[in-house]
Amino acid sequence: MNKSIETMWKQGFISEGELVVPKVNDLYNRKSQNLVDKLQHMFAVNIKAIVIGALLLLVVMSLIGAPWLGIYICVLLAPLVLMARKELDKSYNLSKGQSSLEYLESFNAWLQDSITRYAIYYKFFYPLFYVGMVSQGLASDAGTRVMARLLKAYPTDYVFLDIPGYVWGLITVLLLVVIKYSAALYRLDLNMIYGRQFKKLEELIKDMRALKSE
Repeated sequence: MNKSIETMWKQGFISEGELVVPKVNDLYNRKSQNLVDKLQHMFAVNIKAIVIGALLLLVVMSLIGAPWLGIYICVLLAPLVLMARKELDKSYNLSKGQSSLEYLESFNAWLQDSITRYAIYYKFFYPLFYVGMVSQGLASDAGTRVMARLLKAYPTDYVFLDIPGYVWGLITVLLLVVIKYSAALYRLDLNMIYGRQFKKLEELIKDMRALKSE
């Protein structure tokens, strides 16, 4: 009877808040865990896809008479698979004994650090992949015939390994382009596969920070 109407209203809001806020928090907790689980699952599937794809590529290259190119590509991909497994294990070992927001922030920090490491690797992978493909093309029977026809149609005094100098020039320019844009190519690949999930992660962290500050 001593409670004023104003006090009762305040208690009503407090009680309502006590009912709603835990539900909202639980919703964000489940969204956080689901998103992290999905990303980790996608990373694990991607590792398996790279291994299976490399083995299939080796078989195909062997069948078309280019086994060394298949082996070369497998050797290039081997460090990527090892790195990917190591990075994925790091994500599993992130501490979960903290709030969902802190866990998501630590997961996002691990993700950004991991992307930086991959970008460094791809700066070497793409140029080396390009060199391997071009070398195989030039060494093949078809490549040899094409070079012979080019020399006949457009003769030049600058010839090295039966390849015209202007072809070497074109190969070099393209190699420099690949080197310059290898990191951008990696990020393009990354966004095509994981772009939507990365955006969800950013939005979820933003929403939870806003919720925390209220």
